[in-house]
Amino acid sequence: MSDANQTPLQEAVSAITIGGILVAVGCYAGAVQDVPGLTAGVLWIAGFVFTWCPALNELQGGQIPSLVGSATVGVALFLFGIPLAPLLAGRFARAQLQNVERDTARLKKNRASLQKKERAKDDFIVH
Repeated sequence: MSDANQTPLQEAVSAITIGGILVAVGCYAGAVQDVPGLTAGVLWIAGFVFTWCPALNELQGGQIPSLVGSATVGVALFLFGIPLAPLLAGRFARAQLQNVERDTARLKKNRASLQKKERAKDDFIVH
């Protein structure tokens, strides 16, 4: 979002992607810390994923179910968020336009103030 050359749609997709990653990491951290409702939900989702994709049963490790469930939540947020990207892009475009208008007004005010100071300095005559 810091790139000035990004279109509002690219910014929206970036925001949705970052949101999905943060949600996945948050779900994993919550599941590892045994947050009461979150742990059960992540493991429940992992159970479904393991039945849909039995190849995941080959993975070794105690945290794999939490990791798979958390990744599934993040990917689901991303997939359901992408269709909303044009709406989010519209908001970004409006916000950019408002920033430009606010900056233009500030520039006009500052220019008028500088011109007023220059005129006042020119009128001051010392004898």
